[in-house]
Amino acid sequence: MVRADEAAARAATPPEPGSGLAAQWLEGPHNAAQLDVGLVTLAPGGATPPHVHLGGQVIVVLTGEGFVETEGERIEIGPGDVVITPPGELHTHGAVSHSPMAHLTVTTGGYSFPEPPPGTGTR
Repeated sequence: MVRADEAAARAATPPEPGSGLAAQWLEGPHNAAQLDVGLVTLAPGGATPPHVHLGGQVIVVLTGEGFVETEGERIEIGPGDVVITPPGELHTHGAVSHSPMAHLTVTTGGYSFPEPPPGTGTR
């Protein structure tokens, strides 16, 4: 069990300088049938690379302002927002440029980072 005051203290801990984001695992990561539960903190402008969760993902925003982007649609999110990403959906999420963000993540089944399309040179 993680009490609200402990979650708030973890959410207030910024990622290491230059890293953009940090995950503090509360359970896991197992990358299997078991739940992976983490508290993710993002520096202003920090974001994940595009990725998929094989069993889907639930994000609950704790603090700050951020976004989720999938299929070219970007939606801004903030404290209390709940994001449900279906299994296999390619997406990215992060903090907006002027605010850090912290969120709780719950996933199962592992994740992958798809290869970029040929000739793009990006991931």
